[in-house]
Amino acid sequence: MKLDPQNQDWMMSEAAEQIFAALPVGTTRFVGGCVRNALLREPVNDIDLATQLPPNDVNVLLNKAGIRTVPTGIDHGTITAIVGGVPIEITTLRKDVETDGRRAVIAYTYDWAEDAERRDFTINALYAGPDGTLFDPTGHGLKDIETRKFRFVGNADDRVQEDYLRILRFFRFLAWYSKDGKIDAEALRACRENRTGLKKLSAERVWSELKKLLSAPDPGRAVRIMQTNEILETLLPEASNSEGLALMVSLENAQGLSSDPLRRLMAMGARDEFGMAGLCKRLKLSNSEKNRLLAWAGDQSALSPDMNERDKKAAVYNAGAQTISDRSLVRAAGATDPVIADRWTSLSDFALRWEQPEFPIKGRDLKKAGVQDGPEMGKILRALKALWVRSGFTANKDKLLMALALIHRK
Repeated sequence: MKLDPQNQDWMMSEAAEQIFAALPVGTTRFVGGCVRNALLREPVNDIDLATQLPPNDVNVLLNKAGIRTVPTGIDHGTITAIVGGVPIEITTLRKDVETDGRRAVIAYTYDWAEDAERRDFTINALYAGPDGTLFDPTGHGLKDIETRKFRFVGNADDRVQEDYLRILRFFRFLAWYSKDGKIDAEALRACRENRTGLKKLSAERVWSELKKLLSAPDPGRAVRIMQTNEILETLLPEASNSEGLALMVSLENAQGLSSDPLRRLMAMGARDEFGMAGLCKRLKLSNSEKNRLLAWAGDQSALSPDMNERDKKAAVYNAGAQTISDRSLVRAAGATDPVIADRWTSLSDFALRWEQPEFPIKGRDLKKAGVQDGPEMGKILRALKALWVRSGFTANKDKLLMALALIHRK
């Protein structure tokens, strides 16, 4: 069985061809995701190579050929070659010497089978030469590709205990590549029985993997399996409602919305600001992610699918377009009446579409009217802004200055 390079643009890319030309024939092969996705007829986004050569030799040979290299993971045998702006990771064949569930002590090897044995899944332990010849050292990868079956290489418990993040990778692959394929019982058992090991992982690694999982076109099946095997509750006690996720995915499909992992996370949880704050802290979300999630959880705007336009504008102005959109879409997903769901979706559309006006009063206007800098000015500005919002944003500068005269009498 072979891949036809003529049908695989990534195999014929200038970057790949230059790298193979720079390294001795037979020492280097395509590996992992690019081979897997090509065989699954899924898009190939990144190219990874495995080589028998030590990293320093790879570096010398590539530099000699005029190819720029970056030591992105030199401690683990990985350098990145950059050709025409395209990065390709090249990793020396490795075997694990010692693991603790988070990191591994590795040694280099010349043996392709030893390198395959340390990889997570059989379908990720496939190699391809530059001519498309496929190599399957585990003897199961090609067969598992055909059935979209995800099984760990060798002993499932050993693979999981080498790196507990593989539990999440198992479910991510289910979400992206196996909508209804058969679940490997041994792999699932190992994930379930080793689930507490997830707590040993860094928050950044966990959230990165969860985000990829929740970005799949339809992660519902994978998340349901995580829930029934007590893995979801281990990771996301504040957001473990798989039914909420299913409803959001259904809404996205009906409305043509993009997959949004944060919005899906909202649909899986409750609007509990304290609980969401704990989740944000534990998973170390970025500031923008944290701010969005907490704004959704803590917003006190009185929303209704039947709001008039003035109240819609006030809500959007006070809470922000993203917050009103998030709240509306979560409500739309949970609505049992399709008419009500459409109204909630319309509110979200309005929030994102409406161009918010600029408040016509500035601090200098208050100074001219005799208002001193400090708490008094802030208090008056807030009062005038509240008046402006209540007017439906129709009160102009002159009217607001008239109101100022009544508020601030010398």
